[in-house]
Amino acid sequence: MLPDSISSRAVLIGTSKYDRLPELPGVEGNIRSLSTLLQDRDLCGLPPEHCVAVLNPETPSEMVDPIAEAAEEAKDVLFVYFAGHGLPHSTGNSLYLGCVGSDRKRMYRSVAYDHIRDELRESSAKRIIVVLDCCYSGRALNTMSSADDATESLAESAAVYGTYLMASTAENKTAAAGSEFTVFTGQLIDLIDQGIEGEGEFLTVDAIFDATRVALEEQGFPTPLRREKGYGADLAIFRNRAYFPSKKNVPNYGRILKQEGSQWFPDRRSLHDLRVHRPLQAGICGTADNGGAESIVVSGGYKDDEDYGDVIIYTGHGGRDPNTKQQVEDQKLTDTGNAALIQSVLTGMPVRVIRGAGGRPEHSPTTGYSYDGLFVVKQYWMTPSLDGPRVLKFRLEKLSDSTEGASPHHLSRPLTSGLWAQVAPGEYTDRLLEERVKRIYSHACQVCDETLEIPAGLRFASVVHIKSIELPHRGPDIAENMLCLCSNHRDLFVYGALIIDDDLTVIDQRDDEEMGVLTVKHEIDPTFIKYHREHHRVKVSRF
Repeated sequence: MLPDSISSRAVLIGTSKYDRLPELPGVEGNIRSLSTLLQDRDLCGLPPEHCVAVLNPETPSEMVDPIAEAAEEAKDVLFVYFAGHGLPHSTGNSLYLGCVGSDRKRMYRSVAYDHIRDELRESSAKRIIVVLDCCYSGRALNTMSSADDATESLAESAAVYGTYLMASTAENKTAAAGSEFTVFTGQLIDLIDQGIEGEGEFLTVDAIFDATRVALEEQGFPTPLRREKGYGADLAIFRNRAYFPSKKNVPNYGRILKQEGSQWFPDRRSLHDLRVHRPLQAGICGTADNGGAESIVVSGGYKDDEDYGDVIIYTGHGGRDPNTKQQVEDQKLTDTGNAALIQSVLTGMPVRVIRGAGGRPEHSPTTGYSYDGLFVVKQYWMTPSLDGPRVLKFRLEKLSDSTEGASPHHLSRPLTSGLWAQVAPGEYTDRLLEERVKRIYSHACQVCDETLEIPAGLRFASVVHIKSIELPHRGPDIAENMLCLCSNHRDLFVYGALIIDDDLTVIDQRDDEEMGVLTVKHEIDPTFIKYHREHHRVKVSRF
């Protein structure tokens, strides 16, 4: 499982400009690209406010303060990265990291790594990853320099117990001025962005390092080093884009393409090859069992479709005569594609929308197909079609992070990000994780064991955080802090009418009666149960 995005932090620091040392222009590209990868929901998914980038710190405090703040806030994973000049002290092996005003003769203008290490030691983060892409002397203008001392001493001096350290070799001779990235970080970025063939669904820290080391050695560059002090080699930190399970039709939600905005494709095969829309004929991709629809194609195939740009009224599948294209039968809720879209209403998972040339001209390409972003399915209903028989209609609304210029009168309410639901400013919850918890219980309430169903036979339930993730509680967004409940018991639990004893007995505080024992099929942290109880209990004497 990837790091918890709510309780993890990343600090990226790079110094590309110097007053008294050679400039390192590739460092700026390092910071920009690593920040993008860490925030990519398909790879790691850190919220922007949890990924701090510091470019060209003028003073030591501008470098250390963000690290100290992140070290204090991080509870799961803390990721610290530095790129720039590294300077050795003349009287020992201590490492100093360069600021804009660094001077070899005045080491106090640089940051002693010992100060950063002290901050890391004080952190309550479970795991710490440090990546140092730095030299410690300058050999030529616009080149990351080397020294006669071995990088071994650098790596050893930087190690902290509980930390996985990656250190680029001191002899990084090819990170020249004008390059997009420095060599070591450029290789890291490429592997994270493209994925590593042969690895699993997630990339561990060790797997990324090993692949980077091999790639640099094959290209004739010196070997980087790593140090692990008691933890972290098998920590999964990114999803692997090169991983494709043996099962061909594995579901894939959210944004697939790297670049933002509308993108054109000549045919359905090209959509299939890039997994934007996998079926070569069907207009709906996905199943209810796997969480809902992944993508749809709007291309004028159904005359009942309505396309307003930011809002689409999409017609379900089935009931047409294959020759005349007339609607001759009522559509069925249980049709695979229709059931998938109904499930999308319940889960809130984002749906990729592709428009074909046969659609409404003002929103469709003149030829081929265009990928036009992520939408959410807000509601569905049945209504007579233009031909008479009843059809399913689905209302899709474009996500708020891609709705610039949207027509406000079409939107029922502000929308949040597709795979992440914003529950409060700066607080997010993982929809995929919630769905996994619901499936453990087959959508049955852990309090009453009842399931709620809609006419299509699909079940729905709510997931609540035992210790709220909102301020001031700041509970983690992890399965151990979640319950699967029906709508009634969700509200009763959230507002404190229901509390849970240490032996998992559910207490209704309205009449002080025991309702039975909580059904438990996944690990629940008892400290969260206790926290909720102590913040809501009315009759102190019972406990």
